[in-house]
Amino acid sequence: MKEDSEVAKFYRRKEQQRKARAKRPVSEKLAIASRLRDVQQKLAPARAANKPKRASGKIEIWITPQ
Repeated sequence: MKEDSEVAKFYRRKEQQRKARAKRPVSEKLAIASRLRDVQQKLAPARAANKPKRASGKIEIWITPQ
């Protein structure tokens, strides 16, 4: 039962976040997209350099829950 309530809280929180994002003005959304593009462009050389290592499994990418 406890796990079900945690899952329900998680989805409720995600739905609230989705609604909050939907209310943002278009200009703010475009600014966020622009910043993300900038970050991707800055990371592109490092990603390209590490691509062979990632493919061979020499780099481990850890994803930690927040």
